Amino acid sequence: MAGESQTTKPEKKGDFSRMMGYVASYWQFKVVIVLIIVSTILDVLTPSIIGDVIDLISAISSGQTPTLGGYGIAGLLFIPLANWVSSVFGYSDNYSILGVFIASLILISAGVAVLNYIVRYGTAWFSQKASFEMRSDMYNSLLEQSFSFYDKQRTGQLMARATGDVDQIQRWYDFGMRMFVSTALLVGLVIWTLFSTNVQLTLLTIVTLPFIFVTMLYFGRKTFPITQTMRQQYGDITSVFQENLMGIKVVRGFAQEGQEEEKLQSELTKYFNSHILTAKYRAFYLPLATLISSIGFVIILWYGGNQVVAGTLSLGSLIAFYFYVMRIAQPVRMLGPMANLLLRANAASSRVFEVIDAEVSVHDKPDAKEIVKLEGHVEFDHVGFGYDEKNMVLRDINLDIKPGSTVAILGATGSGKSSIINLIPRFYDVTSGSIKIDGVDIRDYKIKSLREHIGIVRQDPFIFSTTFRENIAYGVENAKMPDIEVAAKQAKIHDYIASTPKGYNTEIGERGVTVSGGQKQRIAIARALLKNPKILILDDSTSSVDTQTEHEIQQALDELLENRTTFIITQRLSSIKKADYIVVLDNGEVYEEGTHEQLISRDGIYRKLYDTQVSGKWEGV
Repeated sequence: MAGESQTTKPEKKGDFSRMMGYVASYWQFKVVIVLIIVSTILDVLTPSIIGDVIDLISAISSGQTPTLGGYGIAGLLFIPLANWVSSVFGYSDNYSILGVFIASLILISAGVAVLNYIVRYGTAWFSQKASFEMRSDMYNSLLEQSFSFYDKQRTGQLMARATGDVDQIQRWYDFGMRMFVSTALLVGLVIWTLFSTNVQLTLLTIVTLPFIFVTMLYFGRKTFPITQTMRQQYGDITSVFQENLMGIKVVRGFAQEGQEEEKLQSELTKYFNSHILTAKYRAFYLPLATLISSIGFVIILWYGGNQVVAGTLSLGSLIAFYFYVMRIAQPVRMLGPMANLLLRANAASSRVFEVIDAEVSVHDKPDAKEIVKLEGHVEFDHVGFGYDEKNMVLRDINLDIKPGSTVAILGATGSGKSSIINLIPRFYDVTSGSIKIDGVDIRDYKIKSLREHIGIVRQDPFIFSTTFRENIAYGVENAKMPDIEVAAKQAKIHDYIASTPKGYNTEIGERGVTVSGGQKQRIAIARALLKNPKILILDDSTSSVDTQTEHEIQQALDELLENRTTFIITQRLSSIKKADYIVVLDNGEVYEEGTHEQLISRDGIYRKLYDTQVSGKWEGV
């Protein structure tokens, strides 16, 4: 039943928590966070040491003797070391102290550089790993989805989510998150240091920081909805490209290049306008933030300079103060863009998780079982089916197909032929009634096990851009070359393959572009024959071959259909006269059924089709 085919959606965390969960599980992530903290602390020490060095030079030049606690943390850490250097190497105290201070700056800079290298390498590693896992989860979800999922989705949009959206999340992992942690820590440490240096000057200076933050916050609010629109537009552009590349023969055949160019131009124009609007906001808000930062620097130089002249603040402290404000000005300006990056990553994760969490409408029951042996007895018991559960495509279908028999299904376009064969391998589940194989409801079998016993050759078979050998052996593990050749011979494609430069190892172009329609179908037939399924479905599988080739394929199929339950969907009545049973559909219902002789004796749809195609008569069909 329709209700049985819905999975229970698991309770999930927020999108941000789930997004971070992809990186939080790696120990490298934890190490990187610790190293960011260490490198930020070392980075904060540098301006203080520079200020101390300047004050030290001033003291030395004025003949003063440096004291242990007279130069802040630098004095506590390095003056004892300088005294040791002086006593061991015989240098003067002043030059030893100066040398140690300068060497400490070099060592700290080198240490910060090494830590930043490890941090950048580590974030690149786990961000790539996390995006790999996310794409893998998304791909696995897409592979598990039922056909009904793809009926409602555009391929271009799915491609955009798998590429652009995951890339957006990766940018947050690789850059945004690292900058967010270091910036938050840097701002906190610097403001604490500034207050420790001079409260009045700090209060005057940090007045500008909220204005910078608000400016960038407005910038983020203005650009965020635009970037969201751009993500949608990117998917639309991808869809247009994908549809036109797949349908290039139709476009060229109907001389619609101009119309398709206009369609793409329309999408590209929307994308262009969005980019220009973003650039407009960037050109206004970023220079405004720089102007506000400059005002803060002016305050430092004016008020701090007066304090230096008055002797209440050392020159080194003023310079250190200036460097500290410079250190946090850029990060504060980046808070808005980083918040915007986070919002975009969070929105992208919602789109990605929407695919990962999509309910699989056709799934295994908890107690589903494997098929050990299949006889091929197929029963349709009052089957009804509709793609939207409102407009029924099939109504009250009752069929009893004995093992090893061949059933032909006919009907006009839209009569429900393809829907019937899509229900047997559970590409869709029935809306009402049931389908049984060997007396067991197919919903009680595991889907993989069920489909392993079913072979399908469609009207427009898909050929992979790989070799003939791999195409024929697709779905059969460890297929042997002699078996592949036998299947190819039975499908009447061996001679053609043998004539190609590398034989079975010859590469086929994308989607089989280098082979004809008839050759594609014979490759697909060989693929199904090699699988040797107990149930075979031929969906108009000889529609693209000429009469002679069809005759040759039919000769091979006559032998292979023995002891195999076969469903044939076709409009060529000449290919189904040997069918054990014929079902004629009309408007989703079984209009008539029986053998060829039984149906030909009636004045129904089948008789009219037969007279039209075989006898050459026209009776208004």
